[in-house]
Amino acid sequence: MGVEVPSEKLTIGEVYSRKSLAAIFRFTDTTPMKTGVFKSKRFSSMWLFVTKRKAANQTKYVDLLSGDTLQWQGQASGKSDVLIIEHQKRGLELLLFYRNEPKQYADSGFRSLGPVEYVDRKAGSPTSFTLRLTK
Repeated sequence: MGVEVPSEKLTIGEVYSRKSLAAIFRFTDTTPMKTGVFKSKRFSSMWLFVTKRKAANQTKYVDLLSGDTLQWQGQASGKSDVLIIEHQKRGLELLLFYRNEPKQYADSGFRSLGPVEYVDRKAGSPTSFTLRLTK
């Protein structure tokens, strides 16, 4: 049996909640999915959950999607930065889930925009990344 590639089970443009993604991929512990960056232990992929306008209680990262380019601030801790930068070298698929605001879609869902690739970064705390949609 081949390696399961998450993007092959998802439809670009569809809205998925974290709960529906957990059901599709049979995750029993959804706690790690509650952050903006999710790295599955079962797949060679990282999922980026990006909200343009944050809720009052969320860190005010500056994230903006314009055309096929995402200006995105990584995690304040920087612990996922190297995985983002080296995703192609490491064989990691980066998948983007995006919404304008937390309650834009039912069940606080995100629209699947598909794979993105690392383009550039600007050092800081957090690191500011430029990523590009590949499909």
